[in-house]
Amino acid sequence: ALAVMIMIVVALALFARDDIPLETTALVVLVVLAVGFQLFPFEVDGEVLAPSDFFLGFGNRALVAVSALMIVGQGLIATGALEPVGRMLAKSWRRRPALSLLLTLLLTAFLSAFINNTPIVVLMLPIMIGVAVKTDMSPSGSLIPMGFASIIGGMATTIGTSTNLLVVNVAADMGMDRFNMFDFAGPV
Repeated sequence: ALAVMIMIVVALALFARDDIPLETTALVVLVVLAVGFQLFPFEVDGEVLAPSDFFLGFGNRALVAVSALMIVGQGLIATGALEPVGRMLAKSWRRRPALSLLLTLLLTAFLSAFINNTPIVVLMLPIMIGVAVKTDMSPSGSLIPMGFASIIGGMATTIGTSTNLLVVNVAADMGMDRFNMFDFAGPV
């Protein structure tokens, strides 16, 4: 337990460094843990924890789905596929700010329902800050509602947030009925 706690402290220190990529640190920590448990086996109730058990979680459906949604979200940001929508919103803010805010909130909520909400916020953030600068309004007046719209939109479907994905998979593992895509939409 002490060795794992030390490893956590070392991992946090490595994650805080800018010169080492996060992916490298994560991989090193995983390898060190697997090798450490191979060299110094951990036994509980007569069963030895196999180092290969560290890799079983990567096959979890929730993790695969969250990873895939993050990849799609990053792809949309990297390719600029949603940039025309952002430009259209920025133009409409000059003419009708109240209507534009409503459209922005609805668009953010809708996109967040089908793509993980974090990349949507990352996409909308520069647009909303640019609009605030051009219109001389407080950025918080549009950023806070946009953040809330993203959260609410993400809660409306089983794939909108990582939390919903985990709840759906835990419920399925416990033998409960499977949730459908829009089962969360009613309460939202």
